[in-house]
Amino acid sequence: STQNNAPRSSLTTSNRRDFLAKSAATVATTVALPKASIADDSVDPYASYTTTESGMKYLVTKEGDGAVPSSGQTVKAHYTGWLDSFESEKKFDSSRDRGRPFTFKVGAGQVIRGWDESFGTMKIGERRNIVLPSRLAYGDRGAGGVIPGGATLYFDVELLGIL
Repeated sequence: STQNNAPRSSLTTSNRRDFLAKSAATVATTVALPKASIADDSVDPYASYTTTESGMKYLVTKEGDGAVPSSGQTVKAHYTGWLDSFESEKKFDSSRDRGRPFTFKVGAGQVIRGWDESFGTMKIGERRNIVLPSRLAYGDRGAGGVIPGGATLYFDVELLGIL
């Protein structure tokens, strides 16, 4: 009777070890994957950006050392704009690509609200990435059949000078 129990007991121990090892590996795999996925989804790519009261997000990519324009002053700027993200293939406009800076009066409503806000706080020589919710851009109406209504816009902007 003892001899009959011994093999069964060692077989059970061996099976239990295999089962526990396989279970632990399975649990580790199934538990680790959702955690990694959840962590990746919750990483805010704009966590290092400053968010203003209006909801604009910006990151200074090159410090400026010149004057800050006053409302009503005309500025010269370079910009590139994208839909979806800064890495998106959906670039919709760029003064850099044309090789011609864009000029406008800051704070006069000649441009979208997010531009008036951003350029009104930049120093000459400063370059920023800005993220504009639709209410600071073209709102629900969109623009020119290129920018859909409700679109968040991504701009790389640079203040070249005050004219």
